[in-house]
Amino acid sequence: MRLLALILAVSGCGSSTLSGPCSLTSPCGDGEICDFTAEGGPICISGDGDGDGDGLTNDKDFCQHAPGGAFDEDADGFGDECDSCPIAPPRDTKDADGDAVESPCDPSPSETGDEILFFDGFGAGLAAEWKPTTAAAWSVANGEVTVNLAAVPDQDSLQRVVNGKSNVAIQIGYKVDRVENSATRHMVAVYADDPRPAGTAQVTCGVSRADTSAADLVFVQTNAGAMSQPTIDPALLTTKTYRTGAYMSGARAGCSVIASNAPLGTVQATITADDLSSIALTAQAVTVRFQYVIVVGH
Repeated sequence: MRLLALILAVSGCGSSTLSGPCSLTSPCGDGEICDFTAEGGPICISGDGDGDGDGLTNDKDFCQHAPGGAFDEDADGFGDECDSCPIAPPRDTKDADGDAVESPCDPSPSETGDEILFFDGFGAGLAAEWKPTTAAAWSVANGEVTVNLAAVPDQDSLQRVVNGKSNVAIQIGYKVDRVENSATRHMVAVYADDPRPAGTAQVTCGVSRADTSAADLVFVQTNAGAMSQPTIDPALLTTKTYRTGAYMSGARAGCSVIASNAPLGTVQATITADDLSSIALTAQAVTVRFQYVIVVGH
């Protein structure tokens, strides 16, 4: 009887037996982590296992059932690669249209067909696919890309190619550290275009300020039109977290900017209908920290 008890005790020491459900507010015990991606709901599993065989032990893996998962941009327990919206925790109302993209990432939450085409939270640094205009102005630290334009008077960009779609929404998150005096116009925006030789479609969406003006402007500028409006509050002199979203659908383009979940402005313009597959973070005469960029389309 004692021998049987000893065998059971020893075998239990190396077991990955599940010990029960868990959540962000109800963590697991020592040596365990909460598997938020489990099919039946969050449950505790052994921290030293590697169920998906991707080389990341469970205690370092936020996607326990799929490759990747080293980073979790929104700290909701779901890794960026397996998160249906990697920039915000899950909502109480789940994916209503069933296309595996949840709000606020889904530009059409009641229409199926959207997919996350690209996401970068810069946790792994700056990938080689990103091409800066002025390399010395861009740096990466603590999961953010910083552009310092104190000594660069011209507009500067960080560009890369993604999968192109005719219906695309691009969102960036950022914080402005300083408005620089290297130029009299200041701007933070997202840019997209059709880089093919015959392509003409392009759009810039963001916030700008001229030193001669008292107001910041939310603006959208395309190859076919432009529109701007004053922001509800200053958008280049606060410590708030900003989200700028550009969208293109057919011959229509739009731009929306919010600060800490409060809207600053929304504008629209016409654009040449085409696939947009080149995106860029762009700025002028500011020092700004970009936190992420996500591209959704269909």
